[in-house]
Amino acid sequence: MVENNTLPPLIKDNDTLHERGVARVLCGMIAGARLTLDAHPHAESCSVACSTWRPLLRTPSFVLAVLALAACGGGGSPPPSRPVPDPAPPADIRVIDADTVDVDGVRWRLFGIDAPEARQSCRAWGRTWDCGAAATDALRSRAAGMTCEGSGTDLYGRSIGVCSSGGDDLNAWLVANGWALAYRQYADDYADEEEEARSNGRGIHAGEHVAPWDWRRGERLGGADSFAWVSSGSLDAGALADRMLRDEETGFRGHGLNDSVFGLTNAGVAVSFGAWSGTNPAGVGGGVWTGAVVGLDGASRQRVEGAAELRVEDFAKPEADIALTGLADADGAARADMRWEDVPIVQGGFRADGGSGRVEGRFWGRDHEEAGGVFRRNGITGAFGAKLQAAQ
Repeated sequence: MVENNTLPPLIKDNDTLHERGVARVLCGMIAGARLTLDAHPHAESCSVACSTWRPLLRTPSFVLAVLALAACGGGGSPPPSRPVPDPAPPADIRVIDADTVDVDGVRWRLFGIDAPEARQSCRAWGRTWDCGAAATDALRSRAAGMTCEGSGTDLYGRSIGVCSSGGDDLNAWLVANGWALAYRQYADDYADEEEEARSNGRGIHAGEHVAPWDWRRGERLGGADSFAWVSSGSLDAGALADRMLRDEETGFRGHGLNDSVFGLTNAGVAVSFGAWSGTNPAGVGGGVWTGAVVGLDGASRQRVEGAAELRVEDFAKPEADIALTGLADADGAARADMRWEDVPIVQGGFRADGGSGRVEGRFWGRDHEEAGGVFRRNGITGAFGAKLQAAQ
C-alpha cells in the first residue's frame, strides 16, 4: 500500500531515474508482448512515442499498474514471428580465362591486364607447360564471391572493370602472381605488380612466354623442350616441375635459378633439373660456378646446408673439380667438406661414383650459365646448384 499518494522510497528521490526505468519496462512490454494492442490502428509498428506517456509516468497508480503487469508477465501473447528474407543467392560465376569472366550473365573483361589464353603454352626449365590453363585455374580458385565494377565496354561488347573477391583486387593479384601481364597498351595501373612478378620468377615469368597479344596474332614459342634431371632416387621430376609452376603444394624444399632447380622432396630424394643443352661448356680458358648446397643427414634427419663450387680449369680438357664446403646442420654443427676432382664432363653432364661417394650432375641453360647435381656421401644425401661467375 502506497500512502499519501507518494511513490515508494526507493524511486521517490530520483524522478528521472524512475521515469526512465518505468519507460524502459513499458517500452519493453509493448515491443515484446504488444500489451494486446493488436486492435490499435498502429499496433503493427508498436512505436507509440514515449513522450505521450511522460505525464502518466508521474502518476503513482499508473506506475503500480505497470509494475504489477510486468510482475505478472505482461499479458498478451508472444508477437508473431516475422518471415526472415532469404539470403541473396550466390552470384552465378563462370571463368572463361584468366582475364574474362561471366558474373550473373554479364561478361566482364578485366581492366588493365592481359592473361595467357586458355590454350596457350609457355616453357620453363626446358619444359613446355600449359600456362594458359594454369592461369585460368588460378583465377577460378579465387572466384567465390567475385564481384566486378566498371563502366564502358570493349569492341566485343564486354563490360570492362575491376573484379574483386574477399576485398582483394583480382586484376592486381593475377599480375602480381605472374598469371597475367599489365596491358600497357591501354593502362599502366598494374605495371608495378608485373615488375614484382618478373623479378621473382612467378607464373609465366619462370621461363619463356609469348605475350598474350602476340600469341593472338599467331606468334608461338620457338625451339624444343630440353628438360632433364638427375636424382638420388625414384622421382617423376616432370610432374614435380609442373606442380611447382602451377604454384601447387609439393613438399619440395630447394632453390630455383633461371634455368634450373635443385633441392629435396619430403621423402628425402635429392633432385636437380632444368634446361639441358647436351653439350659441354666451351670457349677459351675455363670457368667457375658458385652456389649452394641443401642436404639431409640420413641418421639424424637434420637438414644440412653449405656452399657449392664447380670449376673447369680448361674447357679444352673437360673435367670438373667439385667442392661442397662450409657444411653445417640445423644446430650449427660443422660437417666435413666434400670434394671430387677431375670428374669427366661428357655431353654436358658429369658423374663420379666410388669410394669418395657419388656425385652426378649437368650444366643447365643454353650457354651453360648454371650447373647442378645430386650427391651422397658421409651419410648425407643432397643437391647443389651454381651459377657461372666468370670465365678464367
